[in-house]
Amino acid sequence: MRQAPLAILGVVILFSFLEAAQAQNTVNINVNTLTPRSSATIFFSPRTATFIQGSTFAVPIFLDTKSQSINAVELHIKFDASKLTIINPSGDRSIIGIWLEPPTYDNTNGSAKLIGIIPNGIVTESGLIATITFRAIANGQATVSFSSNSHVLLNDGLGTEIPAQLDRGTYTILPKPPGGVVVFSETHPFQDRWYNNNSPVLAWEKNPGVSAFSFVLDNKPFTVPDNNPITGDTVKSYPNLDNGLWYFHIKALKEGVWGATTHFLIRVDTIPPAEFNPEVDSLDQKTLVSFFTTDNLSGIDHYEVGIVEKIKSPTESPVFIQAESPYLLPLLVSKKTKVIIRAFDRAGNVRESAVNVGALPSFLKFIRDHLTIFLLGLLALIVGLFAIHYLYGHRILAHIRRVIALMKREEEIEGLADEHKEQNFLKE
Repeated sequence: MRQAPLAILGVVILFSFLEAAQAQNTVNINVNTLTPRSSATIFFSPRTATFIQGSTFAVPIFLDTKSQSINAVELHIKFDASKLTIINPSGDRSIIGIWLEPPTYDNTNGSAKLIGIIPNGIVTESGLIATITFRAIANGQATVSFSSNSHVLLNDGLGTEIPAQLDRGTYTILPKPPGGVVVFSETHPFQDRWYNNNSPVLAWEKNPGVSAFSFVLDNKPFTVPDNNPITGDTVKSYPNLDNGLWYFHIKALKEGVWGATTHFLIRVDTIPPAEFNPEVDSLDQKTLVSFFTTDNLSGIDHYEVGIVEKIKSPTESPVFIQAESPYLLPLLVSKKTKVIIRAFDRAGNVRESAVNVGALPSFLKFIRDHLTIFLLGLLALIVGLFAIHYLYGHRILAHIRRVIALMKREEEIEGLADEHKEQNFLKE
């Protein structure tokens, strides 16, 4: 039987004496307790587990007295300081009633110490002694154990030390998966904007320890690339993409672990707004120019209006100002003025259209604007008349000729009949 440390032994005997004195002023010793039937067990929970580098985790320490009454423990704990560091050893919720020393720890040497007394003793299968919170600081396998100079004392009034089965904990620390890759683009820097460049160039950061990347470009917003390394480079270009939304998905491989996927949106619009025809209207000696068009991808951003005199050089460029429809022309504008309207979409594409002021009356301008429809209608009318003439004209004429022929024949018959009657009359 090992002798417990004098400090804790003296305190235990003192508490045992005081408890007995309060009970009956005499001390009764059960000789049977001098020979422990079995050893107590002190163990960690969980005994094995896996954690991610950088995470924190709690390891409770429990006591199984094996049906014996225990009233004091002294624990010396060892841990791998290269992989673990203690954040806090907490004894707030514990079977320990009095801490002879507050729980202490040394992260440099990888050690901790707990010494406490349980007044009146305790019999338990899983009594919580303390909880130690660790942080995983490096990957690998870390061990937490009790030193051989740890002690467990019986509640026998003598501070008898009993053999203790001191368990150990083994914890696997996995490398921290790399976070999402930081992606950027000089050609398409903002994900919420449209660009009329259909050949984006993408680049990304490479953190220390990253060995490779896996990426894919598609039209789906949440694709996750497969686990096949593609490259260790940090730039990729995609020439001549179709118009629309494109998503670049990328993740990094670090120490055999794939990180989270980053999704980068690319908006491509190289098509200008739809063609349109501005209209000029006069009202109360004021001239208004109306215009409107659409853009299927990025949408219309704004319009610009420029005014130029047709008598000036055709190479002269007007000054454009941003405007909305309808646009009121200045009073000094002559009837020999051309108004140019530019429609810009959100990608910077532009569609230009022009209209002459006072060139045509409204109904003639309508015909001009719909000249194709009018020509097709006129052609259809002519074809229809020819068809009617072909289908019915010849038949009507033939019918008329037939009627005239019948009428002539009837006249001839009547003439012959009259002549025959006259001859008969003469004979008589």
